[in-house]
Amino acid sequence: MSYDPGEWSESLRKEYLLVIEGFFTVPLPLFSTTYRRAIKARTKVAEALSLIVRERRREYERGAKKNDMLAALLAGDDKFSDEQIVDFLVALLVAGYETTSTIMTLAVKFLTETPLALAQLKVGRWEMRGADFKMKGPSDGDDRFLSIFLIVNFHFQEEHEGIRAKKSESEALQWSDYKSMPFTQCVVNETLRVANIISGVFRRAMTDINIKGYTIPKGWRVFASFRAVHLDHNQFKDARTFNPWRWQSNSGVSCPGNVFTPFGGGPRLCPGYELARVELSVFLHHLVTRFSWEPAEEDKLVFFPTTRTQKRYPINVRRRNGSFS
Repeated sequence: MSYDPGEWSESLRKEYLLVIEGFFTVPLPLFSTTYRRAIKARTKVAEALSLIVRERRREYERGAKKNDMLAALLAGDDKFSDEQIVDFLVALLVAGYETTSTIMTLAVKFLTETPLALAQLKVGRWEMRGADFKMKGPSDGDDRFLSIFLIVNFHFQEEHEGIRAKKSESEALQWSDYKSMPFTQCVVNETLRVANIISGVFRRAMTDINIKGYTIPKGWRVFASFRAVHLDHNQFKDARTFNPWRWQSNSGVSCPGNVFTPFGGGPRLCPGYELARVELSVFLHHLVTRFSWEPAEEDKLVFFPTTRTQKRYPINVRRRNGSFS
């Protein structure tokens, strides 16, 4: 919307956070003060955005042009109403902010609990032999043993450290850098599989559908659970264990397209799926090359009503050569 951070955006952010809290409570206004606050906050957010949309529409009709998303919505062939645009903006705040920041948090948690994955994320390709190491399961806290391959010959092809070594301190990443992060994509895939933010989607049957002897009548709504498939031991070995190596091309494991669906699929595939992956990859790149960290306290992964950590996974962070900050 071409607004720099300021008093208005800070006020909007505070209301938005109340909206997000409403996702993590029972949707019964009579019994939940958190849910009531969320409903009121959503109204305030919508009102604030409505003022912006109306003013921008007047500017657009006078011939003023800006190069941002709101301008594209106003100028689109769909002829969206102000109410539709506001609803879209609110949905985009939820879809583009909370989901991405949460998956970043979960990726840090899983990598912290899987030191070998964090090490490989830094240095890239390994020449290895078999060994066992003890790893804490990300979802249930049980100790597990994951048979993996450890390094014996130091023939590395660096991933993040290698990318950073080719650039100056202030030089930005390029698309080619993103495409040269193969193990990072394994980490992204596994984070999305183990702790997908969106647990599933609702769909309405447009006609009678027969599935394995059962009939879903026309007009019925069906909840397609991503999580049930992602954590199905018939589809993924040790499904509740964070194991990014399962996604490597030489792992011998194939995954049909309809089994791994963190962003949905078909004509309703999430339009921001590649952007989300890029954001997470760039975040991990800067985190592992510039900082070290350790958990500030124990935290637990929960799945209801959405996937998140109970305490937002607080960590103590230090620069590679600095003190805690």
